[in-house]
Amino acid sequence: MINPKESRDSKPCTGILNQDQEDQMIICGYRRSYIRTVVCWTCIFLTGGLLRLVLHWWRHLYLFATCSQCSLEEAEQVLVTEDYQGKHKLYHVKRIQVLSVNHLKTLLHKDPSGTERMNLEDENVENALQLSVHFTSALFKRCSSLRIFRCKQLVYAWNNNLNCFQKINGLDLNVPCSYYHQQRGLTVNEQISRRVVFGENQITVPLRDIKTLLFLEVLNPFYVFQIFSVILWFTYDYYYYACVILLMSIFGVTVSILQTKKNQDVLQKTVYNTGNAWIVDPKGLSKEFPTRSLVPGDIIEIPSSGCTMQCDAVLLSGNCILDESMLTGESVPVTKTPLPSKRDMIFDKTEHARHTLFCGTKVIQTRYIGSKKVLAFVINTGNITAKGELIRSILYPPPVDYKFEQDSYKFIQFLALIACIGFIYTLLTKILRGTDPVKIAVESLDLITIVVPPALPAAMTVGRFYAQKRLKASEIFCISPRSINVAGSINCCCFDKTGTLTEDGLDMWGVVPKSSTNQFQIPLNNVDRLPYDHFLFGMVTCHSITVLNGTMMGDPLDLKMFQSTGWTLEDSSNIPDNEKYGIIYPTILRQPKACLSDLSSLDMETKTQINRQSSVDDLLATVGISQDQKNVDHGIVREFPFTSSLQRMSVITRCLSDQVFNVYCKGSPEMLHKLCSPQSLPDNYFQQLSSFAKKGYRVIAIAFKALAHKMNYTKIQRLTREEVESNLEFLGFVILENRLKPDTAKVINALNSAKIRTIMITGDNILTAMSVARDCGIVSASQAVITVHADILDDGANTRTNPSGSECVVDKSQDNQYKLQYTLDLGSKIPSLSQLTSSCNGNVNRRSVFSTDGASTLFRLESTNSLVNELSSSYAESVLPTSDSLASVKTTDTWTHNGATDCDVELGMKRPQDESWRQHYLFAMDGKTWQIVKDHFPEEMKMLLTRGSIYARMSPDQKQALVIELQNLDYCVAMCGDGANDCGALKVAHAGISLSETEASIASPFTSRNPTISAVLKVIKEGRAALVTSFGIFKYMAAYSLVQFISVMILYSIDSNLTDKQYLYVDLGIISIFAFFFGKTEAFDGNLVKQVPLSSLISSTPLASLLLHLTVVTGFQVTGWFHLHQQPWFEPFQHADEKHLGCYENYTMFCISSFQYIILAFVFSKGAPYRKPLWTNWPLCLAFIVNVCLIVYLVINPSKWVVNFFQLIVPPVMSFRYIMLVYGAASFTCHVIVESFLVEYLVFKKYQVRRDQNWVTSKQKYMRLEYDVSKIDNWPPITEVYEPNTCTDWEIEQPNYVSLRAKQNHDTQLGKFPGFL
Repeated sequence: MINPKESRDSKPCTGILNQDQEDQMIICGYRRSYIRTVVCWTCIFLTGGLLRLVLHWWRHLYLFATCSQCSLEEAEQVLVTEDYQGKHKLYHVKRIQVLSVNHLKTLLHKDPSGTERMNLEDENVENALQLSVHFTSALFKRCSSLRIFRCKQLVYAWNNNLNCFQKINGLDLNVPCSYYHQQRGLTVNEQISRRVVFGENQITVPLRDIKTLLFLEVLNPFYVFQIFSVILWFTYDYYYYACVILLMSIFGVTVSILQTKKNQDVLQKTVYNTGNAWIVDPKGLSKEFPTRSLVPGDIIEIPSSGCTMQCDAVLLSGNCILDESMLTGESVPVTKTPLPSKRDMIFDKTEHARHTLFCGTKVIQTRYIGSKKVLAFVINTGNITAKGELIRSILYPPPVDYKFEQDSYKFIQFLALIACIGFIYTLLTKILRGTDPVKIAVESLDLITIVVPPALPAAMTVGRFYAQKRLKASEIFCISPRSINVAGSINCCCFDKTGTLTEDGLDMWGVVPKSSTNQFQIPLNNVDRLPYDHFLFGMVTCHSITVLNGTMMGDPLDLKMFQSTGWTLEDSSNIPDNEKYGIIYPTILRQPKACLSDLSSLDMETKTQINRQSSVDDLLATVGISQDQKNVDHGIVREFPFTSSLQRMSVITRCLSDQVFNVYCKGSPEMLHKLCSPQSLPDNYFQQLSSFAKKGYRVIAIAFKALAHKMNYTKIQRLTREEVESNLEFLGFVILENRLKPDTAKVINALNSAKIRTIMITGDNILTAMSVARDCGIVSASQAVITVHADILDDGANTRTNPSGSECVVDKSQDNQYKLQYTLDLGSKIPSLSQLTSSCNGNVNRRSVFSTDGASTLFRLESTNSLVNELSSSYAESVLPTSDSLASVKTTDTWTHNGATDCDVELGMKRPQDESWRQHYLFAMDGKTWQIVKDHFPEEMKMLLTRGSIYARMSPDQKQALVIELQNLDYCVAMCGDGANDCGALKVAHAGISLSETEASIASPFTSRNPTISAVLKVIKEGRAALVTSFGIFKYMAAYSLVQFISVMILYSIDSNLTDKQYLYVDLGIISIFAFFFGKTEAFDGNLVKQVPLSSLISSTPLASLLLHLTVVTGFQVTGWFHLHQQPWFEPFQHADEKHLGCYENYTMFCISSFQYIILAFVFSKGAPYRKPLWTNWPLCLAFIVNVCLIVYLVINPSKWVVNFFQLIVPPVMSFRYIMLVYGAASFTCHVIVESFLVEYLVFKKYQVRRDQNWVTSKQKYMRLEYDVSKIDNWPPITEVYEPNTCTDWEIEQPNYVSLRAKQNHDTQLGKFPGFL
């Protein structure tokens, strides 16, 4: 939305586009000023077109020069300013277009076939048709003309009501869900009216032909400077060097154009829209039209054979199974169900993703009711679809805020300033000496090409080029080479958990059913021994598994759970007609056939004894008392898919031998605790949950509800999800193991050793996340973790106090008041965990203990049967509050104890007085708390971010927001995820590393085919190597330019210069070869070091390095100059013509400077700890050896043809030639001492590193925040503390409970079989 700038003027000149959104921009109106245009073009003419070139590079300046500001309503052009995080400003100059009915008529004539299909005559268009524009709330405004402009592939239109420009949105903004079900298809007139405004249903990619690309490439500032340099060299008769540079430039331009054209074609092929769609008209008839003619508001029929979606659409009827890997990165098919028709529910693409068919996804299969069609309502087309948004993120990536590149531009400006000083000096001295004016101009301008070398930008890409090749060899692909250098500065790594730190698949650990006495039964490892009751049926039916080409496809968790039961699944193609219920094609779940034969055959003594636990009815049937053994095959009648926001899914099923419908629901234990009736929940619900979650298990809760007898299929289809998923009966827990990937702990340990901060961002339970974090090393075994909780204060409450007496942090700024509380987990004193098992027999009693505040009941668990449980940080069975309210979730989630005193007499333990844990603690929080802290506690958020290491139950948007907040604290952030829910975070991170190869990860800079986090280490190592290489090359190119500048300035003083061949040898034989092979040194293969490479050129170390080396260079060249003049055989140079520049001064300067070029390349080519040693780069070593030998040859005894080629005037005395070698050796010694001792040791290690790592003097925000946190002794105020004890100090007094590791040692357990009502 756009709001005009606050002003009393009814016609504002400026406005805001997309206010309060990520892509918020400022817009300003302009119209042509004839006076300014005349003045501008006069100046362009006077500058010979140079000013126009500058205005081409900065188009907004051309707008200022030729247009005057005006109101947006009258504007002919607009300037759109994009301010990215206050660090980068991008300008877009766009021309206003006016759409009208006449324009519409012209567009329709371009597509006569489409017009004929719609049977629309020209006069109907002119008389009945108006433009139809939509901004929000499904309110279309009709008008005869419309002013629009396009920016970043989106259309913005003038809204007369609000007097501002607004983005044209699809039908997914502020639209009630009932609206979609009330529509009956568009008339032809309305369809065309919308099509003109929205445009064709085609994702547009800017395409330029070869001529345009060539023109734009040549006008690039780099190539303009190249052209200027070549022209200058031809004028100065440097034919050889000029021709070589010209050929290199032509090659570079050709390669760049071909690569750009190839990328355009590939992207265009990706988004090209072909095929037809069945569009439903107002009469309900389906007609086939090209998909490019779709508009928001169309109703389309999804073919049963499947299709690729070319638009975003809401599913109205039937079910669809989709492959969304392009969009989400998940290879698991997703089931889409119809959107509920609710007037009071506003549609949201994120919340209702399970009802939305996104553009680019593939419909694999449809499921429908009888002859009813599978219909979908089109909400977005073209560039505003999900796929269009993905393509736009590729076309317009966020600018990378990288210090090295910014400083490199500043440094080039500094070099240009030096060149200008040299230019002025040369100009004045030549004029005073009466030199020819043409020669003065040429030689003065030539200094600019010396100080600012044209090959510098190309040389800067060498390090990235080689790093990209090495990453590709490691099956890590990079689509943004600039990000490689950025990766070298990474000091914070964020990881998704499932599929990234842990394996994708899950292993079934077992189940914990609930008994008829409302207590947890003994954990059962063998799922196939479960009795035929609702718990088993919930496991069998509550999933989204589908059969594709004879193979079951679905979420790994669903598959593992279903496969563990031994049941089979049949899709509609294999279901007999008599089991289709007449009007529906369900999914049928069939019980194992072996069990059926066992139960029905009473006299088959040879059969293997049944190991399954039996219900009462099963037992009766087995002994022949029951006459009628039921077939318990189930059919899934309706499915409510899983959504991350709801944290659950549910199904409505029917047993084939019964007429009653049942609801089965599975999801996170925290969510199902809210949905189940309190009477069905065991007293130790959260205690049991915590026991498993703290050991890193994935815990899934299962619940059930029987629907009323009068409920039929039609009524079931009308039930809302809220009605179905309410007042459930809890059945038990399903426990799954999610193992760490083999190299996870090793990589995390390597990152921790290098002082690179590691953070886990997951959608899983916070206790599971904490356990995995300790297992993999993100949190050490003995490190304290403080869990942050945000709660809403009671009405009328002003402040809350902690048990310790200190006040909690309270936010009163909004209608809802929040408080922050902190609970402590001190960690284990023993780093390794022991796993022991025990028998399940024992005398068990329960004793109630009350906390000092009387708020909740606590249970102390004590063992009387030598039961030894798994020992972990604070995971041992302990005192837990129990409550029917959800307020106790936060307490049990952190396994802590409420108490106001320092000593609990009942527990026989004291609060820990040792505050040493405060030296190095970490924070953990869930997504709900994170959002509240972000919105209401900005100061606390910064402090929490500096120590936060575990973020659980985080949504994709929250992951992205967290990465941005870390970047705002000056962290250089890498994000590693599997692409499923991490796409947003991968895009905004400085270095996003996707472990998924799907199209969804295309916007991530790095993609690894090896799905382990070892890619992070590889990327960081290569990034550091590339950064050090770029740093070294930049310093070398700058030093080379200044060395040559000093040599030329000295020779200019006698009207001499280096010869054309000498320039050619230095620039091609030395500089270009060294620059090319400089980056071939591979990344260091040892451990990562703590110190991150320098990323700023404008800092003490690189500046000191260059200044000290240039001092040495100047000293040796000046010394050699004066030494030459002292020789008795010396004859001063007498300038004759430009073709004879050879002299003793030229020989001396050429020899000394050539040694210096080689020495500086050696000094700046550094090895460990970021790159391998220099000798491993044999091409560079060979170049060193060859060039040293060649220079020694030129200095000592060059042959006659070589002397003539280089125009050398060799001194007649051999002793002076040997002195040149001494100068080279002495220069080598001095430069090595300067770089290794003065720069590396004194300036870098002793000064800059200490300054940057000092909390007080560091410029990094997170360092200063860390300092502030460390200085606060009593923050955070701990609400609940529990010191872990050994397991043997506790007695188990809980009935029907044994160790989590216990195996069931009897075959039959009598229990209530609920049956079917």
